[in-house]
Amino acid sequence: MGGLVSALVLAKEGLKVCVLEKNNQYGGNLQTFSRDKLIFDTGVHYLGGLSEGQNLHRYFSYLGIMDDLQLQQMDPDGYDRITFGYDQTEYPHAQGYDNFIEQLVKNFPDERENLQNYCEEIQRVCNQFPRYNLVGKDHYNEEVLHLNTKRFIESITPNRKLQSVLLGSNFLYAGDSENVPFYVHALTVNSYIQSAYKCVKGGSQISKLLIKRLREHGAEVHKHSEVSEFIFNDGNVLTGVRTKAGKEYFAEKFISNIEIRSAIRLIGENRLKKSFLNRIRSWEPVSSCFSVYLVLKPRTVQNFNYNLYHFSSEESVWNAYRYRKDAWPETYMLSSTQSKHNPDFAESLTAISYMDFEEVKEWQDTFNTFAEGHDRGGDYETFKLEKAEKMIAALEKKFLI
Repeated sequence: MGGLVSALVLAKEGLKVCVLEKNNQYGGNLQTFSRDKLIFDTGVHYLGGLSEGQNLHRYFSYLGIMDDLQLQQMDPDGYDRITFGYDQTEYPHAQGYDNFIEQLVKNFPDERENLQNYCEEIQRVCNQFPRYNLVGKDHYNEEVLHLNTKRFIESITPNRKLQSVLLGSNFLYAGDSENVPFYVHALTVNSYIQSAYKCVKGGSQISKLLIKRLREHGAEVHKHSEVSEFIFNDGNVLTGVRTKAGKEYFAEKFISNIEIRSAIRLIGENRLKKSFLNRIRSWEPVSSCFSVYLVLKPRTVQNFNYNLYHFSSEESVWNAYRYRKDAWPETYMLSSTQSKHNPDFAESLTAISYMDFEEVKEWQDTFNTFAEGHDRGGDYETFKLEKAEKMIAALEKKFLI
């Protein structure tokens, strides 16, 4: 999405723009796929800050796509709900800061002042980021970069259960409450507390609208065009790119919106400062996730207009991304899609839990995409099936007890 938005901003300002996308769909995590004629999101399951006057609404309005988006507002009294172990209590994250406090006070009647302090600090931190709030300043208060999420949450309240509830959606930033700065937590949850929406028919509608606007502004857009090489002149200035198909594109400016290590390989390490390379190499990769997509029989599961974040225990919230293979999944996020024909029921579910790259490392040199299809073999299919069955068993244990 970052690359498409950058391209559209430049095109709106009158520059000649060309977008090169390696896949069949544009938009990275905005991509969707379908099974049994039902649409599933691969990455974007809900969006925040989309009510009128809020930051994403203002961005999308500027880009010219807001009025064409098909959106469904999530449950105002609990767009996210946090659960622990076999306890059936659902602790809500509600929309609107006053409502956020009121809904949690029902479960934590002695914590009103602490919840007010929590909400005020989130808003204070978010106000330190000018471009998040579409303010013209170019600098922000660096002191907010050093506040630690774990230490802050512990300073807000001694109630361990409330601490875990407030951290309950940390799946959104890879769940490392020990090391993640508090501003990451604040910027993430603030948008959803302001407002939370699902994209009807999936997040790919955002990329499709961005592509439509790009074409309206005269931009070229090409899919199945993976850049395989950067072209430099004798002065070591980047002047063009070459795709896998051998096509060359030349320009004055280039924006790379791919994973940074992949970009470095294309640039060439000899062209970059060692201090920069060492900093990139020092970064520890975070956990990714394993997703299970379930097509439901008609009228079997009641629809729920919120996300469920489930943890095996209150303590596991603090480092949920660390998991034991034999106990997987110890945490998961579950969402539903409303049936078109039976609105009280769900037509599909998506369940997501952490998974380290180590679990699929043996297939790291294989590729299987729409643009480049290959069979990874029987062992890979067995691996996926076993993981899916473990997830389904965990869901049955949670909902059938």
